[in-house]
Amino acid sequence: MTGSHNPAFAFWLDYLDSQGGLWEPSGEAVLTVLPDQLAAAHDLPESTLITDDPDIAREDGVQFLGAGHPEIDKAAGAVIDAADVGTLTLPHGSKPMSTEDLLALIRDRMPVDHGRIDATGAPIRTHRATLRLGALVSHTVSAEEQFTEVSECLLDVGSLIAWPEQAAARVRDAIAVTDTGLARHVPGNALIPALAATHSVLDEAAASRGRVLAQTADAERAAETTRASEYYAAALAAIDKRRTDADPDRAALLDARAQATIAERDRRLAEIGEKYRHQHKLRPYRLHIIDVPAWRLTTDIRRGDRRWPVVFDYLPLVSDLAPTRCPNCDAHAPLVATKTHLGCTVCSPAKTPPPPAVPAPPSRNQAAQPSREKPGKTPKTAPAKDKVAAPPRADRKQPVARPVLPGKAEELEAAAFWNYLAAGENRKLARLIAPDSPLAALTRVYGSAGALRGVGVPTGDTLMKFTCQNYDHPVAGQRGGTAGALYTDHGTFPYLLLWSPDRLLEEIFPYAAPWHLGMVARMRLKPVTHAPPARQKLDTVAGLLLDRTTARHGLTFTARCLAAWWRLPSPDDLVTRFSPRVIAATVDRAIRYWSGAAKATYPDAAVAFNADESAVRKATAVVQKQLRLDSTRNW
Repeated sequence: MTGSHNPAFAFWLDYLDSQGGLWEPSGEAVLTVLPDQLAAAHDLPESTLITDDPDIAREDGVQFLGAGHPEIDKAAGAVIDAADVGTLTLPHGSKPMSTEDLLALIRDRMPVDHGRIDATGAPIRTHRATLRLGALVSHTVSAEEQFTEVSECLLDVGSLIAWPEQAAARVRDAIAVTDTGLARHVPGNALIPALAATHSVLDEAAASRGRVLAQTADAERAAETTRASEYYAAALAAIDKRRTDADPDRAALLDARAQATIAERDRRLAEIGEKYRHQHKLRPYRLHIIDVPAWRLTTDIRRGDRRWPVVFDYLPLVSDLAPTRCPNCDAHAPLVATKTHLGCTVCSPAKTPPPPAVPAPPSRNQAAQPSREKPGKTPKTAPAKDKVAAPPRADRKQPVARPVLPGKAEELEAAAFWNYLAAGENRKLARLIAPDSPLAALTRVYGSAGALRGVGVPTGDTLMKFTCQNYDHPVAGQRGGTAGALYTDHGTFPYLLLWSPDRLLEEIFPYAAPWHLGMVARMRLKPVTHAPPARQKLDTVAGLLLDRTTARHGLTFTARCLAAWWRLPSPDDLVTRFSPRVIAATVDRAIRYWSGAAKATYPDAAVAFNADESAVRKATAVVQKQLRLDSTRNW
């Protein structure tokens, strides 16, 4: 019956079924019986005839209920508010795979430069979690034009990488035609990053879609902007004409009117720009955790005698391997087995050999002199002189030190760090902290409690106990890491300590996962945005960074900004050239840019610190020349 009606009317009948109502065909209309609560919520009689045909609705006693009817919109809103949340497992339907077949498939789909994949176990039948997030996206193109669309993303929970549309469509089709069961429990510490990553994918897709929709209003916006510009240009020309023969008092009044007209013009043009500025809003309505069947194989990636264990999952449903990330830099790129570690084409790009040197053309004297060698004899050559290597230039980049992988000694030092902190032994604590580092900056601001404030421990909490464990591979951007949790009398706080090449502690993050700071910022995980008062008076720039950067991006970014600001060789000279607000905005933007965070733009930084954007751009060149920031030295 519902197939002969339009989608809006069919939706209303399904909604009526789900809410305990009754309906049946009655001639060319439909007789409905609504429960008391549903009838009151939608202001409809308990029993009535409805239709989506306007001609039939003209008859007495038949109510029209078609697309655009407010009660259907209200029902859709109620369904969205209730949300579609659940977990399900897709059953295994493929035949068992042999080790040889699965290994051959992995080698074919996942080539490793300079390495070879060898199996270390037999295939295991398992499931891999996928997050499905659906949302209504409301686009506002102008004050008169709004669009609403449905957007959906399926994301692999293990790698935080979205499935391509072809694979996502296969999963959705399987859900529709397969009997599913309950999914396994997914820990919250794995689900929260996946939710953040999925929301980020939908947000970027909505922004891209919005740019396309905004093009429909480009002509209208340009026409309105032209009309306003021409109107104010004529007004200013009239004022200028009247000013020509005016006396000084009258000229001053006309000058003031011209300034007011210019201000009014700028306000009006900004108003037009805001009117046609695209905005979008996500309203999630579906959240599913889907266990997708997989065949898991433990392997070693080998290069000579060196081995790196890697686990691969093959998903028969999508006929592909689950996405993987580089264990070294966390990028989604082909793997590369180097002589020292397992990386990828992003962090270990192939070296391009230099082009062969072009021999210099002979001089005129050499070209004019005939050869004096007799035929049949090999000409004598002068012995080659040993070339002396030129000393390295001061401005040439030096090779980056290899990351320190903490061992038992570093784990003991991390434990000593927390014990010294709890005891307030500042001198012993300072010996474990790298100078000019973000952790040193936190200690300078908050004393021995700097690390506690960096992970969000409130003032007044007492450290009761802690845990610590080393990562056996580089984390958070090519550095050694020790992670764990702090237990106070009021809560638990995860942390990640990072080691410098000198085996000193240089940074602390308010999470235990091996992610670099830029990735966490892009995932929009909640940072530590509360900055307690400093224990000593700070300079103006440091005070601005502690106040503004912490509130916007968190105390971890603030620590990097302070470390960079205090590392400048001549900050006093910089203050004489630029205002403190400009310097603070410059350092804030530079640290976020080189940390790989999103939206590290000049306009954002200038607005946040109430600074001039052009001055921030000029100061950036000066600061960068002194700090020499890059993706590995980002403070």
